[in-house]
Amino acid sequence: MKIWVIGRGFPTPENRMWGVFEYEQAKLLARNGYEVCYIALTMSFLSRKDPRGLRRFDRDGVHVVACSRLYFPGKLNIHLERYEDECWRRIFDVAERDTGLPDAIHIHYPAMIGSTNEIEKYRQRGVKLYATEHWSRVLNGNLKAHELARLNYYAKHANCIACVGESLMDAVKRLTDAKVPLVIVPNIVSPVFFEAHRKAEDEGFTFLCVGRLVPLKQFDRVIRVFRTAFPEGNVRLEIIGSGPKRKALERTVGGDGRIALMGSLKLERVAQEQARAQALVSFSRYETFAAPVAEAWACGKPTIVSAASGIAPYVNADNGIVVPADSTEALGAAMRRLYDGYAGYSHEKIAGFARREFSDEAIFKKLEAMYAG
Repeated sequence: MKIWVIGRGFPTPENRMWGVFEYEQAKLLARNGYEVCYIALTMSFLSRKDPRGLRRFDRDGVHVVACSRLYFPGKLNIHLERYEDECWRRIFDVAERDTGLPDAIHIHYPAMIGSTNEIEKYRQRGVKLYATEHWSRVLNGNLKAHELARLNYYAKHANCIACVGESLMDAVKRLTDAKVPLVIVPNIVSPVFFEAHRKAEDEGFTFLCVGRLVPLKQFDRVIRVFRTAFPEGNVRLEIIGSGPKRKALERTVGGDGRIALMGSLKLERVAQEQARAQALVSFSRYETFAAPVAEAWACGKPTIVSAASGIAPYVNADNGIVVPADSTEALGAAMRRLYDGYAGYSHEKIAGFARREFSDEAIFKKLEAMYAG
């Protein structure tokens, strides 16, 4: 099967997260025998640390056609549909010259990116359409008119829409009159986390948080709850990530040597820290998926998860605790409960659960079933 996978951008060493979920799925399909072309068009006023202009190359068994264009109307809240259509037409022409007509197009973040006018031309030529929605603005219903129109196009014309979490799928149903099948296909957990799985051997106890240092992650509240729940003792809180709230969080930490802001780390180092820690805390106001939770499970570690997270339905008594996103009291009680009952968690059982739900093999089976449906 020849498939085009369309994503937000192509991840680079300077911006590792831009397009990473989409490209990981493209590589997964290529490893399993699909002929894959990964297409990404970034249209932005400020550079996202990827080179401007068109790039074409082969990597990881995938043919990549990526383009970054200077685009200022978006900063002014202006949508120039005809101009965007022309940009997409050009990149699709390049991809078709390179790889031929695809059997299917799989677009990620369909409400955010892509030209439905150009996509429709391929549908009229018999190309099947699939979409995977990840976007938090879909979850919140905070879409501009043209973004909602895109989502409704796929809800009417796609062969299937996948969402990374149950709450996001519910949001798609609320926002559209979906006539197509909807399924849940979570993000892939990198094999490095399964390989890092081991029982923590450090003395003491470490709670870990992973994510961008932005308000919705509520790391400031986690820090305050940690201090109240564990006023003393050999218990630590470590936070991995960078972002605009770094300085504010440093002030919240104060001089408490048991709390560490570790900055942005490479994936392999994050996996090492997940394996070394005892538990993960994810207390976001909302999340479409919450990849660090699944990664912690892959390392065999129990988690505390906000009920507003898309991954919350996967939490059970064997792998963690769900707490309301607006209750610091519940968070503190959960941290104490997990700490006191830590010996009752089976690291092997948690890692086995993660492998069944989020490994390469598990996600490929879900994608294969979606394409066959």
